[in-house]
Amino acid sequence: MSILERLSDPELLGQMSVGQKVVGALVTAVIGMLVCMVVLAIIMLAIRIMHAIMSRKDAPAAEVPEAPAAAPAKAQPQLPDGQCGVASPCAGKVQTLNASEGAAVRVGDVLLLMEAGGSLFQFPAPAEGTVMKLCAAEGESVEAGQVLVILKEKEGEAHA
Repeated sequence: MSILERLSDPELLGQMSVGQKVVGALVTAVIGMLVCMVVLAIIMLAIRIMHAIMSRKDAPAAEVPEAPAAAPAKAQPQLPDGQCGVASPCAGKVQTLNASEGAAVRVGDVLLLMEAGGSLFQFPAPAEGTVMKLCAAEGESVEAGQVLVILKEKEGEAHA
């Protein structure tokens, strides 16, 4: 009969010497510590795996995508030479205006952010120039093909 079995039986426990009781208590404590160490090792391994997954360098950074090209469903208004419009490709809601009328912009400057279908899209300036008119306000719902911003292109710049 093992020491652990003797420690669990009150009748046999009385027959054990003090040395046997101490050894039994030490064995029980060591087994408990080993179990705790195994559990801690599993937790540490899980944390390392989660950290490795969260800090992957090959994962793309979260970016706001550019808006897709404007839908040709509606005819764009004719703008004078030297001006270009930035139109909405789909229905949505203007979230943020990053430009103001009269502001100078460069190609790629984000003019506004629009929410559509649960996604947030950014609208970059297609040419260098000056914001002539903001045709939508923050919080305003817009339709597909609606012109949102009109730019006056800088001399010598061609709208892409």
